[in-house]
Amino acid sequence: MATQTRLDTCHDLAYLPRDIFWLLLGYIDPVDLVRCRRVSRAWNEAFGNPPVLARILKMRFPWTKEAQAIEWDNEDPESRNVFDQVVSRYDHLERGKPRSVQKYRLCDDFGSSGDREWFQVQPWESHASHMRQVVDRQFSEALWTYEEGLLVYPSADHQSLVLMDLSSDRQFMVPFIIRGKVVRRVRLQKRLLVVEWAEPKAFHWLNDSDGVHRHFASSFDVKPGAQGGWSVIPRNEWKIMFLGHPLSERDRFFSSHSNTHYVIYIWQPNRSLYTADEDAPIESLFVWNISKPSSYRPSLDPFSHQSGPEVDQSPFIMSRFGFRDLEFFSVRQRGLPALLKLGITDDCHAVEFTEMACLGDEDEITPFGYPQTITTVIPLQGNGPHGKRFEGILPAYRGNCNLQIPILRDYMGLAESWFGILTELTDDNADLSFSLHFDPINWTQDQTIYLTIETRKSQVSHENLDFTGCGLICGGEHYLVGENCNRELVIYRFDR
Repeated sequence: MATQTRLDTCHDLAYLPRDIFWLLLGYIDPVDLVRCRRVSRAWNEAFGNPPVLARILKMRFPWTKEAQAIEWDNEDPESRNVFDQVVSRYDHLERGKPRSVQKYRLCDDFGSSGDREWFQVQPWESHASHMRQVVDRQFSEALWTYEEGLLVYPSADHQSLVLMDLSSDRQFMVPFIIRGKVVRRVRLQKRLLVVEWAEPKAFHWLNDSDGVHRHFASSFDVKPGAQGGWSVIPRNEWKIMFLGHPLSERDRFFSSHSNTHYVIYIWQPNRSLYTADEDAPIESLFVWNISKPSSYRPSLDPFSHQSGPEVDQSPFIMSRFGFRDLEFFSVRQRGLPALLKLGITDDCHAVEFTEMACLGDEDEITPFGYPQTITTVIPLQGNGPHGKRFEGILPAYRGNCNLQIPILRDYMGLAESWFGILTELTDDNADLSFSLHFDPINWTQDQTIYLTIETRKSQVSHENLDFTGCGLICGGEHYLVGENCNRELVIYRFDR
């Protein structure tokens, strides 16, 4: 009886020669490898062997940081936990279900004193990316921003801007005082945080209803700090508009920045009583050099009486373009805007002005038309030469967050489905994509928003209410960030 037991044990899968055992592992799904450990103690040891798991991790998930950091013959018992974390992450991605959900309350529009402290730049009502030129659904601009694992948002608990490292969930205060200001936009790019804000009281009145408020921008360097933390260091401040800007739903400005330069496009309705051209808004484009740190604060020096080296090192305008210059470069927007993206080239020698118009006829096979995206490269010095290039397809304009949305993937059927996509994130190395979109068939009658997650092995869609606040999602394979309609920041965690 004992001999028969030994023979059965020797023929167990866990006791096969290593080469044959590894061949069999290639046919087993990684999730099933974890489940196999429950069969017996021998299977638990065989399917939990660190070198085996390290080999499978490199073969099945070579694009992940964990696989790139581990050695083929790793004997560290911790590799078992690393393997389980990667398998669990992709199991949840393939099922379209987060492992956990975190929610953070965002600040209200009005502070504790009753004064308005948050007022996003309002979106356009009409845009050339729509066949009928009327934006079918408008989303307010997000007052939070994300870049490569770092999230900045207005925390209701702290009543201030907070920087969060999503890899560790550690939070750091942004040294920006909210009280006595009206924040218009928050943006983190190139590890530089820019906060655009206005004074709550108008210093000049255009008419009985519109007052002009001075607008400023404050920048902060985001640098690695002690003990794996982050330091948010003030760099400088500048007045972004010479004559100010009304806090209204009609006046708009859009901006972008690199680590050293800042560009702003201003679009205002023409309030003149002596013009018959109602389709001629006031337009201008300015580029600032913001590279040098300076303690000078123009918001504290309204009459520009202060002087000294700090004033000399403060940001300055290096290029300005009026409506005639924009007309020369063929990017003047007039009454039907087409602007969808604004940026500065990596060498900081030119501004990239991306426009998208919807072409076609409503009676054609593609009822929403086909988009044409053109990027005009405007040199910062001189009137030419300048270049134009055709870009890929961008989502139709539905709010100011479109200026942060990347180009859509080039896949089959895009000509019919591009119009219903709000945001799309892709990771080409992992062959992973997230798409926030309307129902491609019935969305004109029922504008339910869906979240589709596509991996190498699966594509799953679920109705989503957590990311409907701004129509914007950010993140990657570890987490997904968005905003719901209850003024809450929602984080889908796939890693823990």
